[in-house]
Amino acid sequence: MKDFDDLMANVGSHGPYQRRILAGVICPTSILAAMTMNTLLFQVPVPDHWCHVPGQENTSYSHEAWINLTIPRDIQSGKLSTCSQYRVEWTGQWNESLIVHNDTHACESGWEHDTSEFQDTMATTNQWFCEEKGYSDHVYSLNVAGNTVGSIVLPVLADRFIGRRLMFYISLFIYVIFTLPAVWVSNYGFHLTLRFLAGLAFETNYMMPYIIGLEFLAPDKRTAATLVSFAAWTLGMCLTSLISWLLPRWQYLALVSCVPSVLAFAYWWSLPESPRWLLSQGRIHECATILLNVARINGKKDVSRAQVESDLYILWNLQEKEVSLKEATRYPKLRLRALILFFMGACSYLCYGVVFLGITVLSSNYFVSHFVLSISELPSNALGWTCTQFLGRRFTCITTFLITAAIVAAAPFCRHDKWVMLAIVAFIRLSCTQLIYVVYVQCTEIFPTPLRSTGLAWLIVCGLATMISTPYLLHSGIGEDFPYWFLLALMLLCALLGTFLPETMGLPLPQTFQDSEDLGNGRPLRVWVNHWNQHRYVPVSSQEERYQELRKLSLTNPEELRRMSSRDERKKMSR
Repeated sequence: MKDFDDLMANVGSHGPYQRRILAGVICPTSILAAMTMNTLLFQVPVPDHWCHVPGQENTSYSHEAWINLTIPRDIQSGKLSTCSQYRVEWTGQWNESLIVHNDTHACESGWEHDTSEFQDTMATTNQWFCEEKGYSDHVYSLNVAGNTVGSIVLPVLADRFIGRRLMFYISLFIYVIFTLPAVWVSNYGFHLTLRFLAGLAFETNYMMPYIIGLEFLAPDKRTAATLVSFAAWTLGMCLTSLISWLLPRWQYLALVSCVPSVLAFAYWWSLPESPRWLLSQGRIHECATILLNVARINGKKDVSRAQVESDLYILWNLQEKEVSLKEATRYPKLRLRALILFFMGACSYLCYGVVFLGITVLSSNYFVSHFVLSISELPSNALGWTCTQFLGRRFTCITTFLITAAIVAAAPFCRHDKWVMLAIVAFIRLSCTQLIYVVYVQCTEIFPTPLRSTGLAWLIVCGLATMISTPYLLHSGIGEDFPYWFLLALMLLCALLGTFLPETMGLPLPQTFQDSEDLGNGRPLRVWVNHWNQHRYVPVSSQEERYQELRKLSLTNPEELRRMSSRDERKKMSR
């Protein structure tokens, strides 16, 4: 028993308990988190709008005829002007006393909007048009900014002080308590503040139960759990399309988005704390209790508390102290690889964000667009797992970036056909999701154990930070094709940078910083390492000698091991 996975194997790492975790925790919480996050997309759109010109009720004109009479049209597109109207002069009470002049001026009596898809959005309710048209983009960006900050702060608090289980419920409470007031707040600054604070909880709502559930699974089952989680997330996004179509008012959607968070509080009685976190905090007795419950449900009757606690004390003494990301800067190869991974993650998230937010591909079919683009993610993770498993990490990374670049380059030439464009954007979303999956895999296999979770957290932070700029990239005013040409340049650059990353297929996870620095030696770029020709590698743990000493001590003098663990616990807690 050299690590926690060996201990989990003793109590059962693949049995009824794990199936309950997979079907009862990871899958439902992924669906609920996706529904919570995606409802905002249907609250911020700015539908077609035009000036409200009063007086139609005093005429015999239909509503459509009145709009055509009083609202100018753009010469090139033929669309109604959004911010100007003809000057209307009344000389009497009826239409024969009406004079419509050719000169135009700004809207004086508010706006009307197209209600074929949305009865109300934040823009229509608050009249965020013309000079204030970008306010909806600010709401989205501030929400993502809150998500970014929350992804930095809340997981750190969970790992060091609170625990993952309690942080899950805190994040649920944060979202509900700051979303509900936003439904009735009309002040723009206050509304932005509430959206930022509500966004703190997004990633944590998903991450905490996912991480807890994943840590109960055997290593060879975790990739399957990831696929289940992403498939459940896709289902949640598809359900969001249906709910938003049934409830086309943003206030109702904001209230409905709180329902998943309220329902998730039902896990209070069934979601355990992460045993790995309890071990990291030196809470051996609580950790052993959870593991014994796993053994009981999995039918492992030969597992005793004394045996489990003895193994936990050994693992506690073998733990490395936490280090910061700055430690990686001392190693040149690891430093370069970290920067490349963060940049690749940022570009992948940006590409995903452009498609995620710019879903109005089909005019008058906003909900269908979202549904089609959501369900297109379904095969991406299975495809990503298959490619990384058999074709290698580096090869999959480079080729996926190149394929994405090719699809992105085709997008500007397909705008004339909305159905072809929808297919193009769906393939972009599929490949972007696969990119995120591949970069996640590379990140977890390149960073050493003391820095693995921190490295993955910063990868997510870099990605979310770039998504803040998504609405401004889409509405830059440079041209509708500009986002795609910009993404093309980024995808090609990432494909080039991918050649500097090592091939980690078949290699053990690096335990130390030097292991990470030496990772991939003997695997040059000209060698395509895949499932059928991967080199055999026998890992040698730097802690093997220490493990043998502690194991001997646990057999000869277990009380000394406990006293030593207590001393080490005080030292670790004082850091």
